Amino acid sequence: MFVHKKELLFPVQIQSPNPAYAAAVLEQFGGANGELKACLQYFVQSFSTTDPAIRDLLLDISTEEISHLEMVGTCITQLMGGADKDPSRYGGQEVEMATEGFVMSAAEQQINQMIHSNSTIQKSVILGGHGPTLTDSSGSPFSGNYINSVGDLISNLHSDLAAELRARKVYEELHRHVQDKGARELFDFLIQREEAHSGLFAQAIERAKDMEGELQASFKDKQYSKLYPDLSEGGIGAQTFANPNGGIINGPFTGDPDTDRIKGNVTH
Repeated sequence: MFVHKKELLFPVQIQSPNPAYAAAVLEQFGGANGELKACLQYFVQSFSTTDPAIRDLLLDISTEEISHLEMVGTCITQLMGGADKDPSRYGGQEVEMATEGFVMSAAEQQINQMIHSNSTIQKSVILGGHGPTLTDSSGSPFSGNYINSVGDLISNLHSDLAAELRARKVYEELHRHVQDKGARELFDFLIQREEAHSGLFAQAIERAKDMEGELQASFKDKQYSKLYPDLSEGGIGAQTFANPNGGIINGPFTGDPDTDRIKGNVTH
């Protein structure tokens, strides 16, 4: 059961409407690393998670992501400026377009150039009613293909940790390029929340590693699972990362560990 409180988790107070900024922020509404993707991914993963603590974590973060989606949608709507308020004036050349902040007859060329140079803005103005659409910043529609959920808890949690880190990167870029004080305050809050989620997922990964019976059989103790692939000449990767109890791949395998070792394809 979900209950919605009709207030934002964090206030959104855009200073000046700017549809170009709104199009950029769409990346976190319907994009591959956005809030809807995160919400759905963690929610779906929770169903197959048997550990009660990690399941609760997935549901708690998923629910917060809905709140983030609500804030991002509000940000986009405010950046678009909202729909025109007086239908009786539609079509007039002197109608002030709330989305642009200009009088049409005084800035028609500039507005048309801006709209037609960015199909995402055009779709938002015409089809979205000045609100967010389920697309990314280039206008590509949201897809369920963004959701990562497989039958392995460790894999899922690593995907979740990576999702939070990618989302933080997008917000950092938005903070850098969107020149609006209110939007930047929102992005700063969301960056901090992505960092919090990253830390929580890192803890969950360690918990899952220690759980008995949760993970499928591991091949980590087999011959080929310990080898470092030193297959590009030069560099210090092998010295830095090679398993001291394993070896280094320096040639093709025959498929027989003993034969491979004898032929020198695996070295220590």
